[in-house]
Amino acid sequence: MELTRRSFVRLAAGAAALMRSPVSLDAAPLPHPPGGRLALELYSLRNELKRDLAGTLKMARAWGFEHVEVAGLPPMSADEAARALQTADLRAASAFFDFGRLRDNFASVVRDARTLGLEYLICGWIPHDRTLTPADVDRAIGSFNAWGAAAAREGLRLGYHIHGYEFVASPDGTLMDTLFKGTDPALVTYEMDVFWVVRGGGDPVALLARYGSQIRLAHLKDIRRGTPVGIPTGEAPDETSVALGTGIIDWNAVLKAAVKAGVKWYFIEDEHPEAVRQIPQTLEFLQRLKF
Repeated sequence: MELTRRSFVRLAAGAAALMRSPVSLDAAPLPHPPGGRLALELYSLRNELKRDLAGTLKMARAWGFEHVEVAGLPPMSADEAARALQTADLRAASAFFDFGRLRDNFASVVRDARTLGLEYLICGWIPHDRTLTPADVDRAIGSFNAWGAAAAREGLRLGYHIHGYEFVASPDGTLMDTLFKGTDPALVTYEMDVFWVVRGGGDPVALLARYGSQIRLAHLKDIRRGTPVGIPTGEAPDETSVALGTGIIDWNAVLKAAVKAGVKWYFIEDEHPEAVRQIPQTLEFLQRLKF
């Protein structure tokens, strides 16, 4: 791959940020929302993890995180991932698994979940062509209910990560409504990515008010001002992910609604190329926020 001047500058900036990161574990206590736990989505550090796995996990722990959601690690076995997390004094609450693997080899998912000590198995994408259809959703509902029952028998919990492309019209309102109504709340929970809900045209506060009992996990991620919304594609440039409190989302309203709904896990996720710089800003913002 050709190393352009721009990519070199980004790599250098990322390396510098890692060197500047605190190594002490005496970070300020995380601002956990009432009744829930604040954690880190490791996909935020996907680029740094490829360059320096141990150092990046150590940095996440130095920020004060004790729990993470597993995604974005370089290729490795569940045993290797578990050892790396243990060495960094981090615990995995949840991890992402591909729809196809859940469908075709659920037993291997359970084995990895046991190795990692997971509570939640997260499916992050419903296979579909350019636009999600009612037929896609009907198939997903059947699969989610079946996998949720299988997960429950293993003492695990299945979750679906909302990705924004679900906010297309349906007889129920949107296909997101159809998903909520079709899945068994006893078997399937939801992870609400606030960025993707807004990007897709949804209202996270209204979603929590209506379906809060089915939402137990959330991704906290802000959208850069001026970014178009109401775009139900599940796509957006990485640069539109910004530190909490600097974008367009009313976090006071969202977090109050999430606390009222009983959300259990709040994962900070930042997809920006400079997430290493932005995540501490997000933590500072949450420390000041009253919810």
